[in-house]
Amino acid sequence: MFSSEGLPRLRSLETEIAQVRAENAELARTNTQLQRKVQKLKQDPRSVERLARDELGLVRNTEVVFQFPAQR
Repeated sequence: MFSSEGLPRLRSLETEIAQVRAENAELARTNTQLQRKVQKLKQDPRSVERLARDELGLVRNTEVVFQFPAQR
């Protein structure tokens, strides 16, 4: 009726369940952060500009960009 592998297998599955739950919790936190970022980008034009400048290197057409060689 009972297998010799039953209890060790149960413990293994319990550990796996705990790991998956921890991963799900972390993903939920990440999703919440991303949802907040999306909302901010939708509602605040300055956030869009900051993102465009920081990540894409965009500038306004009235701005002059000076590029200097990297110092050694």
